[in-house]
Amino acid sequence: KRAPERGDTLGEPLKRKGNDLFKSGDFAGAAAAYANAIDAADKFASSNWKSIVLSNKAMAHLKLGAYASAEEDCTEALTLNSKNVKAYLRRGASRSVSGNYLEALEDFERALMLEPKNEDAKTEITRMKNILGDAQQIPDFD
Repeated sequence: KRAPERGDTLGEPLKRKGNDLFKSGDFAGAAAAYANAIDAADKFASSNWKSIVLSNKAMAHLKLGAYASAEEDCTEALTLNSKNVKAYLRRGASRSVSGNYLEALEDFERALMLEPKNEDAKTEITRMKNILGDAQQIPDFD
């Protein structure tokens, strides 16, 4: 594991604060803390670190019912790290709740390709296919 970049270190206390607020059920406070963490880290943070924090912020937005914000956070997270499985799952969740089942299905399938044993992705793929009336076999990427 490589050493954290300067921005990661600058934003880490605020990321931890966001995690604590999330665990206590203060999802609005958590979303704000994650946003502040990204601002504090500024341009010095690694893409991977920012992607994780954005994915955390998206989860807080999902809990708040702010699905469009969650989707935007995930899209930005995936721009920074296209292998962020949680960002695909969370964007899929936000798209599914918004009725964008086909796009949600694509996100869940991407997550499963990256993590072939991910049970959440498998469950959601089946659910999306049932909603779409296309209950085919789950792809096996092993």
